[in-house]
Amino acid sequence: MESVELIAVGPRSSTVPVSFEITDGEEAGLRMKFSGRDWQSFTASNLFKCLLSARAELEAEQLLLCCQGARPDVFPSGMQQQMENGRYAAVLSGSVGEEEVVDIFASAEPSQVTSVEAQRVAVYHFFNLPLSDTGGDA
Repeated sequence: MESVELIAVGPRSSTVPVSFEITDGEEAGLRMKFSGRDWQSFTASNLFKCLLSARAELEAEQLLLCCQGARPDVFPSGMQQQMENGRYAAVLSGSVGEEEVVDIFASAEPSQVTSVEAQRVAVYHFFNLPLSDTGGDA
């Protein structure tokens, strides 16, 4: 199990420390603790999907997690989700052959991150996909 410390940014640029415990096994798992609350657990088919669920919980408290996986221009390919368990993701750009890959749990500046829904919209826009009304994963 790996531990990661990040921050979340809230209204009026307030910051909240967020602790994670990452389990990268057959089933991906993530535990999150912030603001004196009990640990919350998230499991999914890969770590990126666990992170999406954790971010949604933070957003319910008006907090945006400051990590690379919360950038609007970051999304794991199907191969990255399968082979690397969603731990690493591509920075979406128009440059073919110059793909930058980031650790989704690496820290990011508050100005670089967005909500789960805004990230989904940005990814759909990048790939020229029609937006569905169902929401869901990016």
